[in-house]
Amino acid sequence: MASQFKYISGSLNALLVLEAVVRNRGFTRAAAELHLSQPTVSRHIATLESRLKRSLFTRNGNQVLPSVEAERLASAIALGFGHAESAWEEVLVESDDDQLTLACSFGFAENWLMPRYASLKSALGNIRLRIATFDKLDLLDMSRIDIAVVWDTRITPEKPCFPLFTEEAFPICSPAYLRRFPQLDGDIEALAAAQLIHFDVGDSGFLNWRLWFAAQGVDYRIPDETHLYDTLPFATQAILDGEGVGIGWRYLADQMVEDGRVLRIGPAVANRKAAYYLQYREDGANEAAVTTVADWFRQAIRT
Repeated sequence: MASQFKYISGSLNALLVLEAVVRNRGFTRAAAELHLSQPTVSRHIATLESRLKRSLFTRNGNQVLPSVEAERLASAIALGFGHAESAWEEVLVESDDDQLTLACSFGFAENWLMPRYASLKSALGNIRLRIATFDKLDLLDMSRIDIAVVWDTRITPEKPCFPLFTEEAFPICSPAYLRRFPQLDGDIEALAAAQLIHFDVGDSGFLNWRLWFAAQGVDYRIPDETHLYDTLPFATQAILDGEGVGIGWRYLADQMVEDGRVLRIGPAVANRKAAYYLQYREDGANEAAVTTVADWFRQAIRT
């Protein structure tokens, strides 16, 4: 069955940016609200304009004026995501002592947690585990979530946490893509001119292509018209489909490399001491189960 959201799939973050720009009547104010850089906001809008094949804004001096189409989209986005946020809050409230809520990003859930999910459930015994996925930390309410895998502990600094693993990233592509372009393997200059797949890291601090090339001594700029994938699973699927070369993160891409679904074709770059942290609540009826999950994570990252 075809997805009923086939047109907006892969552009959800960009649509949220559009709504903020229209509502704030400016790129700078929208960037501040969303905790993004202004170039990132501009790239999101450029991506939407490219997909829609039309301009969404015009400039009049210092003013940014949305088109009729931009206003229409922004109204629909505000209405739709408003309903979604209300439903999200209602679902989070519906909890009991026999349920534990673990929050993590889409990419972490699919690439790291899913292969280990059976082991985690076994460790919890009769405690039901609910996974809540998110890609923006400011949407995370730790008062309603027991445990979260986060990349920035400053959002709720009062919550205890410990680092899971360091951030190391390297270029990856499908075997079929490398057969078409064998010159890319280990050639930094060739990679800079290749079809690169860009994942929108937002303000997460994660490594992107610009930072990876900088570590190789190459001054690389992301083209203005580049499509930015909103979520890591979409970007990963594009890599697996042979659409280009993407960035693979150690621990998230390791299984795909081991299985031969993707190949490493360049050096790894260590960007930060910790890519993810496990942050958790110490209070509440699920304290014992939270301790069990924390111990399970400590063991899992050692194996």
